[in-house]
Amino acid sequence: MLYTISRLIKTYGSRTILNIPSMEIEKGRIYALLGPNGSGKTTLLNILSFLEAPTCGDIFYHSKPVSFSESYLQNLRREVVMIDQHPILFTNTVFKNLEFGLIIRGIPKKQRRIIIDEALEMVGMRNFVQAQAHKLSGGETQRIALARAFAVTPEVLLCDEPTSSVDAENQIAVISILRQINEQKKITILFTTHDKRQVASLAHHILFLDHGKLISSVQDCSGPPAKDNFLLN
Repeated sequence: MLYTISRLIKTYGSRTILNIPSMEIEKGRIYALLGPNGSGKTTLLNILSFLEAPTCGDIFYHSKPVSFSESYLQNLRREVVMIDQHPILFTNTVFKNLEFGLIIRGIPKKQRRIIIDEALEMVGMRNFVQAQAHKLSGGETQRIALARAFAVTPEVLLCDEPTSSVDAENQIAVISILRQINEQKKITILFTTHDKRQVASLAHHILFLDHGKLISSVQDCSGPPAKDNFLLN
């Protein structure tokens, strides 16, 4: 298993945001995380991306216990990339936005160009390489954010409502890109959504949160069986 969670609790003051006795995430699969607003979806993504520590409980990543100390988490954060609902791009070119993470990882300049071209080609944005990133539309911004994430070859891609702020055409494009990233690069993907059609067309597994509790976990739901599940009716 890629992730194994045991007795995870997250509280803010007297409020319990998450209470998950157990949960597993399998490597190379696509997971849809469903639930009403306030159910703890974003908090769970933050914990899985190692940006936020649980109040208590155990998380294993690649079967190794995770210590939520800054020194330990630095390497893990290079393997797990999170894309927010409204991603923020630097106020320079698309190329510079993608190059930043590669420079941090010590990728040579010549190789950086190859990687950036491939990532932009995958999201259909290669012609935008010298465009000013902060002037892009919402849909274009989301696709560049995906390219930026894909360029650093993460093990895990966590997406918080990846299509909620884009038009219908870009919604289709984003779902297609996520599927392609998973199929070609075997990157594990977990995404939150309120769109049940996206779940049926993309997810291999469904996780359903309600008031911080994992009330349902549907495995191997890719293809026609997913459409018959009660969560999608």
